[in-house]
Amino acid sequence: MARLVTVKDIAKEAEVSIATVSRVLNNHSNIKDELRQRVLQVAVDLGYFKSSPSSSRQKKRALKEIGFLLTYSDLDEPPLDIFWLHILHGAEIEARKSDIRVTYCGVSLNMPQYELLSKLHAMHLDGILLVGPANSTMVHTIQATNVPLVLVDNYVRIPGQHIDSVLSANFEGTKEAVGYLIEEGHCQIAFLGGYVSQRQNIIYTFERRKEGYLSALSDAHLPIHNELQQFCNISNADDVYAACKRLIDSRLPFSALFCVNDGTANYAMQSLRELGRRVPEDISIVGFDDVDIASHLSPPLTTVRVHKEVMGATAIKSLMARIASPEAVGLTHTIDVDLVKRASVLPYNI
Repeated sequence: MARLVTVKDIAKEAEVSIATVSRVLNNHSNIKDELRQRVLQVAVDLGYFKSSPSSSRQKKRALKEIGFLLTYSDLDEPPLDIFWLHILHGAEIEARKSDIRVTYCGVSLNMPQYELLSKLHAMHLDGILLVGPANSTMVHTIQATNVPLVLVDNYVRIPGQHIDSVLSANFEGTKEAVGYLIEEGHCQIAFLGGYVSQRQNIIYTFERRKEGYLSALSDAHLPIHNELQQFCNISNADDVYAACKRLIDSRLPFSALFCVNDGTANYAMQSLRELGRRVPEDISIVGFDDVDIASHLSPPLTTVRVHKEVMGATAIKSLMARIASPEAVGLTHTIDVDLVKRASVLPYNI
């Protein structure tokens, strides 16, 4: 068995005192950023976070502390969105049954490896739910800590790693929603998707929804136009407006629009009205997620209901199973969705 890396090893390599290393690892504030970065980088290089006692605590005691790590892309951490709040609530209810505490923490996708490892080390977690978009680099970094991990609303595969995921039926739900539009007589259906920051990070769930859209059109032998597929920063109303304007300016007539989530659909409704189009008389709109606002829009939004609390509860169960069987093959848990028909869709009227 490889020897555990100690604080003394880090101090020697970083040429600092053991006390300084201890203060850095315990996240004391009275450490200069440059020194903190240097010590943490040495700790990463030596494999301290992978071999430290805290990284193997799950082998010695029951699951007690879970980190709900929600990713974000921009420089500033955004407020906790209602979609994620429902998932967190489901996770907390399930965890409470086993006397497990769930701690929320935002983590930037642009966070340096040493900083992420330091944050995780300071939290003393027995398990991690990594929630939202995440790249393979971040997943690999977390895996290196040996703390059991489950991805929520995302899917990443790393060769040789057993990674569990909890997802909604993104492909199937979108295909059903677009199929409903087709049943209502719509033949020219646009797609509005994208990313959630200026950095344009690809989001796995949105990619699956796009694939569902394309599959529905293909199965119905309907034309697929690149001009009717627009992508933008969907968290920005002005960007959604610009995307809707591009759809209209393409001069390809469309009578329905599938939006990658409900927030996008809300912005799209406002934008289309400003551009002189009526919803649903001129353009029917469908969203995805069924967040709280969907039923209160004007008109109420037809959407795909994601069972968010079930996703959170399933993630906790998956994490407990992973701790019980650490070498088991990684599993993907797909949670069924439901199409919710409301007034934002009308039959196609020539």
